[in-house]
Amino acid sequence: MIHQKIKVPVYFWLFAALFVAYVFGLFVPLMDEDASHHANIALHMFQHHDYVNLVDDLGKDYLDKPHLHFWLAALSYNIFGVTDIAYKLPSFLMTILAVYSTFRLARLLYNHETGLVAALIVAAAQAEFLANNDVRMDALLMSGIILATWQLVEAIYLNKWYNYVLAALGLAIGFCTKGMIGFVMPCVALFFLLLYQRNWKRMFDWRWIVVLLLWGVFISPCVYCYYLQYDLHPEKVVRGMDHVSGVKFILWSQNFERLEGKHWGKGHKDYFFFFHTALWAFLPWCLLTYYAFFDRVSFFIKSKFAYVKKMELLTVGTIIIIFAIISSSGYQLPHYLNVLFPIFAVLTAGMLTQKADENKTTTLKYSLYTQYFVVGAVMFLLILLNLWCFPVQSWLVGIVAVALLGLMVYVIAKKTEVFGKIVIVSTLLASLTNVLLNGNVYMQLLNKYQSGVTLGRIAYDKKIPDGTIYNYNIHSSSFNFHSQHLTPAMNGIDTVKAYADTTKRQFWIYTTEQGKDQLEQAGLTTTTAFGADDYGITRLTGKFLNPATRQQVLEKHYLLKIR
Repeated sequence: MIHQKIKVPVYFWLFAALFVAYVFGLFVPLMDEDASHHANIALHMFQHHDYVNLVDDLGKDYLDKPHLHFWLAALSYNIFGVTDIAYKLPSFLMTILAVYSTFRLARLLYNHETGLVAALIVAAAQAEFLANNDVRMDALLMSGIILATWQLVEAIYLNKWYNYVLAALGLAIGFCTKGMIGFVMPCVALFFLLLYQRNWKRMFDWRWIVVLLLWGVFISPCVYCYYLQYDLHPEKVVRGMDHVSGVKFILWSQNFERLEGKHWGKGHKDYFFFFHTALWAFLPWCLLTYYAFFDRVSFFIKSKFAYVKKMELLTVGTIIIIFAIISSSGYQLPHYLNVLFPIFAVLTAGMLTQKADENKTTTLKYSLYTQYFVVGAVMFLLILLNLWCFPVQSWLVGIVAVALLGLMVYVIAKKTEVFGKIVIVSTLLASLTNVLLNGNVYMQLLNKYQSGVTLGRIAYDKKIPDGTIYNYNIHSSSFNFHSQHLTPAMNGIDTVKAYADTTKRQFWIYTTEQGKDQLEQAGLTTTTAFGADDYGITRLTGKFLNPATRQQVLEKHYLLKIR
């Protein structure tokens, strides 16, 4: 019995619902730490017209990540101006490419319907929304990896010349975003595809050498820039090291440093870290993905890995290898998992459509009940966040959220096939969640409780001249980005006094409440003062979330005009 497929217009509106949630995220200000820090490296490129050297907003050489993310952000600044949206736009466009590539890969491995479901799944993943909000390298890296994987697999099935060129390009995008992981993962996926098919001839095909050569050509601008910045300047000190070879670092050292946890701060090794991280990062699909993985492993064991048409080892094999690599790393962060999202999506979509085609009613019903459990848990948190912690203030957000909630209730109540309910309800939940997070919660958090955003915008709006703002006892990448000043620091009250006595001109200090008190005690006269509340929003606590106790944990930061 063939199950009733979801109609094409329904898919269109589901993608539209997710698109709306992503668009809300484009308007969210950048968070402090990595997102603003990376935005400022691109800002340095843009302001100094230096697209070779990576320099952060402290004026330090930046070694850790390659150039592509910063080049794209700087290009966007040149076209659209220096704004939050301009910084986020390249990642958003690459996410669209990743969703399309996931669709094409799943269609190759299974069928058209599986492709559409897989595209919905990866687009609806919670951490993918976060990757387009707190923008780092993750969306770009994932896009390069899944583009390369799709083209490598398509080369096996169709063997078109452009498959090899685009595969090399995808591999280069991944490499020029975050190093060798962008090259290794698609190759792992290709290996497991050919291994399961026993396709030894294609595994050792000479055309892979052409892909390797093209990859070398495509990555050469990035590698050359590393050579110019570091190999030609052995005197540079980066992370306490001198005589650094940039070429060796990006081609070799970076990968092993990450695995060993060296030079990366307070890392920790938890072999189960990514197992429980997936529970929130791949919402609302995480539990179904766990089931799909173990169901597929069980199938392979029972079939003794004999080749079965329209079955593939690519997804399970890639997940096992990449999980093993990142789980053994000495430094682990949640966004390391993002590279696997398209693979998770293909595996989960393949499981759902196969169970539907085989009329596995019981399995699908339990899958639906699982998603209802996820809906209940997420709705509880959304109500808590948007009615108590940060009540919705935007009528537009409220209208969109109510419409999405109404659609969810309608689909749940309507007598439709279980497969369709699983896909539609889960996608609408993802859209609702991120309309409320992007349109309300993050907007309030960053506009009200991240002083760098508020005071940076004041500095920009007041047209405070470049070179007249200094940090004292504080550093905020979001302040530097929103003021569009890569603000230097003044260390010590004596330095500030000496500068005031020497220059005899007005200047501005961005500082904490304690810093403000020290300036006043030193006899420095403040003629204008702007203040803003501040809280480390990446580490939320119960006291902060509770409106009754929030004021107790807030700090005050200031932008002071010193005469």
